[in-house]
Amino acid sequence: MSEHSHLMDENVVQSQINFKYKTKLNGISEPYEFYCFTCNQPRISRIEYTYSKATFIWCCILCFCTIILGLLPFCMQKCSSKTHYCPVCDKIVGHTDGELC
Repeated sequence: MSEHSHLMDENVVQSQINFKYKTKLNGISEPYEFYCFTCNQPRISRIEYTYSKATFIWCCILCFCTIILGLLPFCMQKCSSKTHYCPVCDKIVGHTDGELC
């Protein structure tokens, strides 16, 4: 057995059934299964959406056409920042910035 076989990637933890769970969800836009070190259990993340810089940039650009179009980016989740939380302990486990489509 290799002397490094006990070392693992800091963003992945391996369960007893040989399934790897992520521990950091940065860059992921959808709820995702991860391992929470606070709860010591695998969980599926809860996402909260907040308005990002991309939302306001698109709002300003589209307002030049019409005010109604300027409100559209506030309805699009792709333009919003996403923060992943553990659904049990509410610890932040990842963040994704909004995209400038």
